Amino acid sequence: MAMKLKRLHYGWVMVILSIFVQAVHIMMIYAFGVFLIPVTMEFNWERGALSAALSITMLVGGGLAIILTGRLCDKYGPRPLVTAGGIFAGAAYLLMSQISSLWQAYLVWGLLLGIAWGCFTIPITSTIPRWFHKRRGIAQGLTMTGIGLGGVIWPPLAQWLISSYSWQQAYIIVGLATIIILIPLAQFMKHSPQRMGLKPYGEDEPADEQSPASVMGGLSLQQVIKTGRFWIFGFITFAFLFCIQPIVVHITPHAVDIGISAMVAATIPSIIAAVSLIGRVGIGSISDKVGPRPALTACVVLFTLAMIWLLFAKEAWMLYVFAVISGIAYGGETAVMTLVPAELFGLKYLGAIAAATMFFGTVGAAIGTPSGGAIFDVTGSYQLAFLIWLILGGLAIILCLILLRFKSYRDMVVAE
Repeated sequence: MAMKLKRLHYGWVMVILSIFVQAVHIMMIYAFGVFLIPVTMEFNWERGALSAALSITMLVGGGLAIILTGRLCDKYGPRPLVTAGGIFAGAAYLLMSQISSLWQAYLVWGLLLGIAWGCFTIPITSTIPRWFHKRRGIAQGLTMTGIGLGGVIWPPLAQWLISSYSWQQAYIIVGLATIIILIPLAQFMKHSPQRMGLKPYGEDEPADEQSPASVMGGLSLQQVIKTGRFWIFGFITFAFLFCIQPIVVHITPHAVDIGISAMVAATIPSIIAAVSLIGRVGIGSISDKVGPRPALTACVVLFTLAMIWLLFAKEAWMLYVFAVISGIAYGGETAVMTLVPAELFGLKYLGAIAAATMFFGTVGAAIGTPSGGAIFDVTGSYQLAFLIWLILGGLAIILCLILLRFKSYRDMVVAE
């Protein structure tokens, strides 16, 4: 008798789709530092001034997620949002090839890509947990490998396009690729298993016997913002992205400044991204066993140790070591960034709650990225910025330890 093949649960299809979407849209972060040098040199702009465009992206995207896209995703799912994000992102890259003034960079990269950012990050990361009752950590970790894959591909690819053609032509190619890839993929993305007549992966209970802490249970955003654990996790997210986002942007210029060739320097964020794949899958899997909050704590500790190393890194191999350590921490943190609020607050309003907590991170990234460039502009070095990021990492460790003491949403429901 022939063996009957088990049908692939659509939750895993959602993971695969999300990997590709994440890999394409993350270009706006990972390739920014590669474009930073040729663009600032052509127009004689300061790095801190141009880096502010990425800060605008973070603020617009984070604000939009709280006000609109997080709530829209809770109601309609990711398909219309990712479609819109593909249109805005592709148009923004095409327009970037035509800029000649700093305000145009702010408008195009900051506003248009900010809208796109708000349509991608939270809608994807808040949707995947709804599809999984079991293996949620590994599913989210696999989803976030798309960011790592994009980080591996985009910096050297952008550098090759710039070197072979020009930075203007590079933007045109990237813009067309974004539109062609993202819009078709978005059409296959679904809101939740319930709307397809399915159960979440690993959910064996009948629908009328599911616990209140299952897919449809959860605190509202209005309830959540009154809790201390929301603000503690928010500041941890703020501190982490205040540090890691400017590193992705400024590590390539920093490497060039200390005498490393531009092509070798461009590989450093790629190494961070490549190793982050291990962190995303590994830490995501570990979080299934130990819980998201202990996994988050381990990531913050590892990143802080990496910052200590960076203060003394003066050669390419030392920066590679930093890239490996920080890459694992970075990947792990992104894998659990929506799992922590899911554990603490439930899943029903996860889109809106994840948007609110992630806004702390976008504010951190928005401040950290231009401040790193501004410190370089004033001091001629990134060393003071590295020291500030190290101190914030230490504070985040303390807050992670405090966060471990709170009960999960499921435990609170059971206690009631």
